Amino acid sequence: MSAINGFVRSDAAFLLTDGLSYFEGGPDDVNLNKAHRLYRLNAVVAATGPAQFAGWLWGRLAYRSFDSLIETAEAQIIHHFERYAREYRDGDAASCVVLAGWHEREGRPAIYSIELETAGTPKALLVRQNAEFAEKHVAASLTELPIISMPPPSREEFQAAGYDLLADLEKVDPESYLLHCMEIQRRKRFDGRHVVGGHAVLTTITASGVVQRLVHVWPEDQPGKRIEPKAIDWAAYRAA
Repeated sequence: MSAINGFVRSDAAFLLTDGLSYFEGGPDDVNLNKAHRLYRLNAVVAATGPAQFAGWLWGRLAYRSFDSLIETAEAQIIHHFERYAREYRDGDAASCVVLAGWHEREGRPAIYSIELETAGTPKALLVRQNAEFAEKHVAASLTELPIISMPPPSREEFQAAGYDLLADLEKVDPESYLLHCMEIQRRKRFDGRHVVGGHAVLTTITASGVVQRLVHVWPEDQPGKRIEPKAIDWAAYRAA
């Protein structure tokens, strides 16, 4: 699965990604970096779904700049997703692809997202069954977003955790704000399993570059061991 959380403020874009991957029904890695910096660009690509897809896609995108990439990214991503699903997933895959970078012409950061699936396949149906958002909120085409949270918690989960959905993004601390959301996602079940964990890496994109930093580790998450997140007292968590 994977979790990707992020937002844009006036001078930077931020993404927080986890490090967990599954293979044949069990956790096989907890230390993946899922936000891949695009060569010579202040930009990254990340994806939910197959854990290796973003890295595979990273080496196949064609561009001269972040601006030129966004102009053609939708067609490129769809083409490569269909190829990946066909060659590596037996034609059965679903993914949310995220591009975050710095627009050179306009001098600003941006985040874009597109949702992909091999229509009618078991994986696509599973994603729909577990989705807690209406179809109108799905980015069926490459869409610029001020904030992203995938997989999205429900309104009730946000409220129970005391998550501030109306926070001023110019003032919040990216690390704590995005990690709070990931802790909520970590406790969601997807097809009966917890699918977010390992570690959390914060990617910061500005006009001057891309910086990645490990901001949290869940030491209880180990390869080959069932992921069982510890219970959280959300009031104590917010106070801390």
